[in-house]
Amino acid sequence: MYKKCSGGFLLVEALFALALLWTAAVVLLPLYMQITLERNNLVLEEKAHRLLTIALYEEPLVGETAVADGRTVFRLQARNEGGQMWKVCVRWNDYVGREVERCGYGKR
Repeated sequence: MYKKCSGGFLLVEALFALALLWTAAVVLLPLYMQITLERNNLVLEEKAHRLLTIALYEEPLVGETAVADGRTVFRLQARNEGGQMWKVCVRWNDYVGREVERCGYGKR
């Protein structure tokens, strides 16, 4: 005799779907973490750019100065390049551990 199928999921189908979800999570989670770190590093770079602009054009800076912002320390260094031309560099360690440096030139 023929039995009518109830149309429910089989255990194998449910396990297969769960395995696909776990595989997607294992692949995408490290990628998401990397994107989050790089987004935070871009925020640090924007803060460093603002500090560099302030040091170049608004605030007189001589020698080396440290500016703490949260857990990041920005080190600003100014040097006279002759006449009114100044070179200001800002250094910091990003969230990955790399040391980053940005420099700018300006007249005072």
